[in-house]
Amino acid sequence: METMYFVLGMLSIVGAAFVATTVWGVVKINKLMKTIRNQEEWIVNNDRLMHENFNNMHKDIARDFDSIHRRISIITEELNRDINKKTEDLHRDINEEIKNVTSYIDSRIDKALGLTGAKQVIKG
Repeated sequence: METMYFVLGMLSIVGAAFVATTVWGVVKINKLMKTIRNQEEWIVNNDRLMHENFNNMHKDIARDFDSIHRRISIITEELNRDINKKTEDLHRDINEEIKNVTSYIDSRIDKALGLTGAKQVIKG
């Protein structure tokens, strides 16, 4: 009988150790599962934030590009207007200078020929 009590005592100690180990393992697994869920949530949140930041950055770059394009177009139009105005002014000044030179040459020719009175335009 003593052997049977000894065996039962040993089995109860082994059983208690087995139950304690099982409980410890379940608690450890639950803690690891909680850590894994937290890390998955962190990864999903960071992925979402990264995509939002990328999309916002893309929109900002597109907006800046459009703004720069508009500014370049406006500056180009202003430069074209300035160039056209200066070109017209130069043509007008050149034509006026041609008229002045022609008039001066006519008066010099008239003086050299000794013509007095009404001016004559040289044709030819």
